[in-house]
Amino acid sequence: MFDSFFERIKERGIVLNYMQVFQHDEILADYSRLDSKTRLNTWSLCKSIVSCGIGIAIDEGYLSLDEKLIDSFAEYQRDDLSPSLKNLTLRDMLTMTSGMEHAMFFGDDPLRYETQDWVSYFFAQNFPYPNGERFLYSNFNTYMAAVLAEKKTGRDFLDYMNEKFFAPLGIRSVDWTRCPKGHIHAANGLYVTIDEISSFGRMLLNHGMYNGKQIVPEDYLADAVRNHIQEGGGPEYGYQFWLNSKADAFYASGKFGQYCVVIPKKNAFITSMALDSQDYLDLIMSEIADQL
Repeated sequence: MFDSFFERIKERGIVLNYMQVFQHDEILADYSRLDSKTRLNTWSLCKSIVSCGIGIAIDEGYLSLDEKLIDSFAEYQRDDLSPSLKNLTLRDMLTMTSGMEHAMFFGDDPLRYETQDWVSYFFAQNFPYPNGERFLYSNFNTYMAAVLAEKKTGRDFLDYMNEKFFAPLGIRSVDWTRCPKGHIHAANGLYVTIDEISSFGRMLLNHGMYNGKQIVPEDYLADAVRNHIQEGGGPEYGYQFWLNSKADAFYASGKFGQYCVVIPKKNAFITSMALDSQDYLDLIMSEIADQL
């Protein structure tokens, strides 16, 4: 199983830095290309981590899936605000169905380096499509969800996550990049090790529980890894989680090959970190997940 996977990785010339495979709470593989398990950028994999933090804040009564974003940002109210932006909910942002016209900018877009106030930038954009209907993947949905959580909890989102999420997982001194105004990027920029991603994977596999403690509410997590996209032929997507119903799996995914794939029926999860523009999720599924 693993020999075949690594042969295919080599054939494609993919730069795989780390991979771990767990089943029945036992580690089956622990691959490292580097001398030590260093923290690397998870890119968009951390969107799923933000979702978990949102779930905790909902459980604690700070947030609601159906609350409107503008209600917490009255300073951006204006007469010409589009109906979709006026009615934009936290649920819409989590499912990437906010109705925005374009995805705005991503982590490596030059516009990111020029824009100082990302919240103002967001509210200045056009939202011509009805909420909840059109899937458009955008970092800004995740970023604004985290900023909303800061507004409602009254705390820096990373501070909140350190207490409620990272520390219970045994993850200390978390590195997460920030925007010019001091909010965490949320959609990317979280640096963790492969071991720390695997702690996340173990928690997901155990329905939000880790070392006997319920970290993420079980009901929220179950809803988060269910498909919420209605358009035919579109992706399978929950609350910042991707789904593969054919394999009965869900996963967190980041640019350049960062993955945390959970296969509940096989009591297994797979984590990997790469630095390559080639996608190799198909190899993870066909050469490892399907063979477990």
